[in-house]
Amino acid sequence: MQQDLSDQMADVLKRYLALCESRENQRNRRFWANADDPWLIERWRGISATPTGAFTMALDMAGYATVLGIDTAAYYGQAEAQLYEQMRYQLWEHENLRSNRFFEKNAFVSFGACYSASLFGAQIEFPPGQAPWVNMKKPLLAERRDLDKMHTIELDAHGLGPRTHAFYQRMRELCAGSGITVRYPTVIRGPFSVATQLRETTNLLMDMLDDPPFVHALMRRITDGLKRHAQLRAKFISEPIAPAKLFNDEVATPMISQRLYEEFVLPYELELAAWHGRVHYWHSCGVTDEFYESVRTIPNLQMMHIGPWSSVVRAAKVFEGTGIALDICVNATADVYDRTPAEMRQKLQTIKAACEGRVKYAVRADGFQIVRTVERDMAKIREWNEAAADVLGSFQGASEV
Repeated sequence: MQQDLSDQMADVLKRYLALCESRENQRNRRFWANADDPWLIERWRGISATPTGAFTMALDMAGYATVLGIDTAAYYGQAEAQLYEQMRYQLWEHENLRSNRFFEKNAFVSFGACYSASLFGAQIEFPPGQAPWVNMKKPLLAERRDLDKMHTIELDAHGLGPRTHAFYQRMRELCAGSGITVRYPTVIRGPFSVATQLRETTNLLMDMLDDPPFVHALMRRITDGLKRHAQLRAKFISEPIAPAKLFNDEVATPMISQRLYEEFVLPYELELAAWHGRVHYWHSCGVTDEFYESVRTIPNLQMMHIGPWSSVVRAAKVFEGTGIALDICVNATADVYDRTPAEMRQKLQTIKAACEGRVKYAVRADGFQIVRTVERDMAKIREWNEAAADVLGSFQGASEV
């Protein structure tokens, strides 16, 4: 039985390497400025290198769990399972979602959006069929006086740190000689996002009004902790400090205003940008129109996320001439599952008209879960796939693997 598992692992690694080295994948390289920068999380994001558009597609972990029968308890609990299933869902993605996605010769340890908060001491839950998440019913900082409960960041001492370390070592053993490089994770959540995970969002919003010094003290400790993780990671793997990623789904209206963003959030993002030297990505799935002008001041920012509820037209105008690429994400339900092919094409044409020749951009349809049946939802996903290939005109054709 053990030999069977070893053979399966060797086979899936070999197939994935062949995908990475295929002519089709290498042709797709030209669409992306980050083709040689490891992304290190599920649902790969491409930093567009072209003002004529490209597109990517993916399910989220819950979607892959349903379609491919992935046991998420095993995926997040066993290094062997995570490596094998990570290779398998990427091969499935290539075979079933024909896009401009670039596949890297990398495997990565991933525990999703809760990794950073866990290192500070947040409790983590592992819901069946889903990615892990922070236990928000029991926030680490239930009271403001609890600030000293935060752990000092170490790679292998707190939260998911020990498991991450063990996964990394074991996955390196499994990939030895395969041509696939295992990458140690970076932190991806911005300081404000981590603060909401440690304090709980409503509490933190009230703190902004009632106790600004506490909020700044919390943001100070988180920012310093994120820097420490980057330093420890770089030293451990003998690589330069990686560019920052600023995932901040909580930065959105009407949750916070531009004034609160500029007072409590932006200064720490600017600090991290200067310290890292480069920011791969600023991300929020919420309504971010009011923050565009502020975000564009972040130095060396490569890509800005434009979520389903934000204005693509306004984003194209604000970011034109900055060199910052747009990552335009559509709504899996409203723009795909609930739309006809003609309506899908109209959505894509609107995006193209706003961006073409003005700003580098890519269209991303991902985060798909199965909400009705696999057959029905996959049929709608394929309709979107055909529409995107037709409207954006960047599709390369059949696989050459």
